[in-house]
Amino acid sequence: MVDNPLSILDQTDLVFIDPVGTGFSQAIGEGEDKDYWNEAGDKSSIAEVMRIWITKHKRWNAPKYLIGESFGTTRAAYLANELTVGDVDIALNGIVLISQALDYEGSTSAHDNVYSYVTYLPSMAAAAQYHGRAGQGVPQAEFLAEARAFARDEYGPALWKGERLSPEDRTYIRDRLAYFTGLDPEYIETSNLRILMHRFQKELLRDEGVALGRLDGRYLGDEADDAAEGPEDDVSSYAVSSAYSALMNQYLAADLGVEMDRPYMVSSPDAGEQWDFRDAPEGEYWEPHYVNAGRQLTTAMRHNTALKVMVASGYFDLICPFFDAEITFARYGIPQDQVAMTYYQGGHMMYLNDGALKALAADIRSFYAGKLEDERPD
Repeated sequence: MVDNPLSILDQTDLVFIDPVGTGFSQAIGEGEDKDYWNEAGDKSSIAEVMRIWITKHKRWNAPKYLIGESFGTTRAAYLANELTVGDVDIALNGIVLISQALDYEGSTSAHDNVYSYVTYLPSMAAAAQYHGRAGQGVPQAEFLAEARAFARDEYGPALWKGERLSPEDRTYIRDRLAYFTGLDPEYIETSNLRILMHRFQKELLRDEGVALGRLDGRYLGDEADDAAEGPEDDVSSYAVSSAYSALMNQYLAADLGVEMDRPYMVSSPDAGEQWDFRDAPEGEYWEPHYVNAGRQLTTAMRHNTALKVMVASGYFDLICPFFDAEITFARYGIPQDQVAMTYYQGGHMMYLNDGALKALAADIRSFYAGKLEDERPD
């Protein structure tokens, strides 16, 4: 562990909250951890923690910002709605969403999810260009602008036509997909013009015997089974996860002197596996659907017109694609003048790169100062 020269503690307090079932947090008294593993229990408990902390430290008049990453962005969206229209009534000044995941339809690569084929394509293009399999000699910004336009204006409509797509158009779409993804046209044809992300990770550099990471497509894993359909694991996760665990546990024990009779849950598989995504009251008819917190963020931003949102995306994030962020925030009636998007040469955790970390820290400072520019392409 080293001092962080980019810390924003000179600009703001930083209050970290481990929701129930993560870190050392657990339910006490009546109830169990799993009672909080749903939207209602999660947002109400976090809102109450915020209310208690703000009251105890006499910070009701201080500016208040939420920062969440990945699922934390889903949480931040519905928490913002809870704070705005719920009983707690805490006004937020801003939200920073790192690797946003508000609408899971756009970040779930699955058979028959046509929307996801479109949202993931520009991220595939970014990874293919990085590994020298596509876009060579073309500036990144130009290549990704091409990929966005193709995905939105040509690829999506072609997928909607399905088996009614003409042979000529099918060949055109196939060849353009090969141009952007670096995959063999025959493979794309065999895939019926539909490229699932885990297949892309394995196929792009199959001839070199390595698979791309998911959290960050620049990472490469040398796996034993070179004939598999997809990677056996995410190299960009297992390459760094033990460092987080070691650092946090060492800091708590050695620096802070914390002694507990239970482990610190850096990540909670139980919460992930047992999370109840049902968003209708018990007893009411409900059908499973993709998680979507977009409308809740819209409500919070329209009730609180001073609420600004920063959306930070990594070009090589192959879980939460940057193009999905752009599409999501163009939908749902989100006020566009309250949103600023920023992009980084990194993956899901772009701050693992020194250059991206410096850029992200500078952008958050600018956001807090109300001076952050929106980098979305026209």
